[in-house]
Amino acid sequence: MQKPTAIVSLVLASIGPGATGQGEEIEWELIRPSMTGVPGDYTQTIFIDDDDSPWIGGYIPFWEEGGVGHFDGTNWRTLNNVDCPQIGSDIGAPRFNDIVKTDDGVMWIGTGRGLLRFDPSVEPWCVTKYTPGNSGIAGADVSNIDIAPDGTLWIACATWGGGTQGGLSHYDPATDTWESWDTSNGLPWWSGWDWVDYVAVQPNAGGDYTVWFGSREMGLTSYQQGLFIWYGSPTPPPVTPLPTGIPGRHAVNDRGELLLTTNQGLALRAPDGAYTIIGGYPAGLSSEVSIVEPVSGGRLLLGTYYADVFLWDGGWSYLGNWGSGNHTYALTEDSTGAFWAGGIGGSSKYENGRWQRHRLTNSGMISYFIEALAFAPNGDVAMNGNAGPGVGGFDIMHPDRTWTNANVATYGIGLDWPYPTDDVTALAYRSNGNLLFAPMFNGLHEFDGVQFRPLIAEPYDIEHIAVAGNGRGWASTGRGVAFMEDNDGLWGTQFLTADGVPVGDICGIEADPLDGDFVWIGAQFGLAHTDGVTWDQVPREDFGLDRDSTGYHIWAFDVAPDGTIWAASGLGLYHYDPSTGQVVETHDLTNSPLPSDDIHHVEVAHDGSVWISMFDQIFPYPGGVARLHDGEWTVWAASSSPLPHNQHWDLESRAIDGGFEVWVGTASEAVAVIRVTDGCAPDLTGDGQINTNDFFLFLSLYQAQDSRADFTGDGAINTNDFFAFLSTYQAGCD
Repeated sequence: MQKPTAIVSLVLASIGPGATGQGEEIEWELIRPSMTGVPGDYTQTIFIDDDDSPWIGGYIPFWEEGGVGHFDGTNWRTLNNVDCPQIGSDIGAPRFNDIVKTDDGVMWIGTGRGLLRFDPSVEPWCVTKYTPGNSGIAGADVSNIDIAPDGTLWIACATWGGGTQGGLSHYDPATDTWESWDTSNGLPWWSGWDWVDYVAVQPNAGGDYTVWFGSREMGLTSYQQGLFIWYGSPTPPPVTPLPTGIPGRHAVNDRGELLLTTNQGLALRAPDGAYTIIGGYPAGLSSEVSIVEPVSGGRLLLGTYYADVFLWDGGWSYLGNWGSGNHTYALTEDSTGAFWAGGIGGSSKYENGRWQRHRLTNSGMISYFIEALAFAPNGDVAMNGNAGPGVGGFDIMHPDRTWTNANVATYGIGLDWPYPTDDVTALAYRSNGNLLFAPMFNGLHEFDGVQFRPLIAEPYDIEHIAVAGNGRGWASTGRGVAFMEDNDGLWGTQFLTADGVPVGDICGIEADPLDGDFVWIGAQFGLAHTDGVTWDQVPREDFGLDRDSTGYHIWAFDVAPDGTIWAASGLGLYHYDPSTGQVVETHDLTNSPLPSDDIHHVEVAHDGSVWISMFDQIFPYPGGVARLHDGEWTVWAASSSPLPHNQHWDLESRAIDGGFEVWVGTASEAVAVIRVTDGCAPDLTGDGQINTNDFFLFLSLYQAQDSRADFTGDGAINTNDFFAFLSTYQAGCD
């Protein structure tokens, strides 16, 4: 017996043994934009590692998801708050403000909701969070971190969204000890102004160091050997030039010089206290400047709120606009001399005189609203993609978890998108791996892995695509028009309702598994079985749907391997046998555990089980996903499973080694993957043997109400699960 394989890093949860069928195991996975590539288009920090690979912070405000994406030159991998819930989902939690790395390889991340300790060498990737509730840190909103020569951390703290907590914190990871200062114990500011926005540690010529810190409201302060000097006080110290602030996040350059703003403009302060006055900003700039950072050789990078970047090297020169004209929040340099910028709109690398953008739209999945999915013979998964108004197309996830994006914002890393639309409405793969896709309101096209080829011209809005067993393509609009590919590969054959296309909104096209020349076309008022020549009609009345009401329409259907039809309506699920013209069985609220009989999708999986999605239109809007297998229903809802949403826009399944997967395109919550594999359900210890160790482990899980004890898969842990386990335990596994 083979142990279950470990699931990849995107796993949300493993629900132990399968819900239906002895020896099955069901695992869940979420795939969301924040978990792939750059994890969001709002970038507040970029850290360049020792090997020059970037760690790019990113978050998506609406869903408050994100983290940091690491790019090794080929692949992206993310630390995010979906895989690692310790980061948190409160507003500010996935917003990474700063990243530094100590000599032991540990990364320290400042967020709006705490300081994170992250060790990339430890699997799975996750963090330890420090907040005022579990440590001595002065505040949870950590905007800036610097590492002192002795390996300790100095941390600028405030409180997210306002509040009184904040100050300067000092942490020694070697001894796990904290020191913190606010206006009650050392900060020389007015009472209540406890926020610290920035911090920098500068080595002194004498061998120790000075901590420089401050806030945008209270100005700059230095701290050395117990002495605070407040340069923003009503009576500032009589020094020339007078330092007034730190204009970036990492203010000390490779020569130990500290970049400051002063009453004489920008200046570099040497370790011995001597100043080099740089002066003002580039001509014409003042409040537009968002950040200034030192880079190698005494040079400076300056970014604006319009994404313009300037370099000071004895004088100012313009490097161009790194992004879409939005805010610049991060600037840095790698060891090769390439510059990086980030802000609203992702990040960008300046090399050889040009900027290369890296953002959500060219590094991973771009849409949370998944309405179309398709599986390629080589394991690729295509899905519609929409990152916002004007930016969208389709995404392809490859088996190695790299992505290919097709949209107008790939910047040369992906496929150019020539269509005047920002989404696709339907996708299907041919057996040769070519992708058929329908840009919204722009006909039908084919992608052969290199280029796009038009098949059906605009303005047809294609909503359904299928490939018959003989390889012939079929497509339809949402109502009344179907297209068939000719023998010569052209799509000139068009059918209307007068030709036999069923009346009403078309709900799908499916290949006939018993005859490769035929397909089934479904619509509100019935089904049609056709090869383009003959049209056999199955009116909805054959299912008992005989009233003029929305609930009596056919909403979705699929064809089982035996050629029978599973059709859905607003009244339940119907199993119809075309060979007899009879409904074999029905499933609705009266004879099943389904929470709703408003069924919107049907998918017959590779084991013959029937999967549906349902969503009631009446409060409290019950819904979810359900599986009918061997006459038994298993129901999953967002409230009782990893399913992220009760409302869904697509269901597709594919065979995998040892089982199959069902991919659920959820409304606003991206994709949930339900993986059903052969296994040995009672072998809870995973040691390849079924014995009392498994029995006692089950009892422990059962008493703890652990999800792994849910042997019925209904989301509740009760005596039904106890007896289900006993049955599989006694039966054993082959």
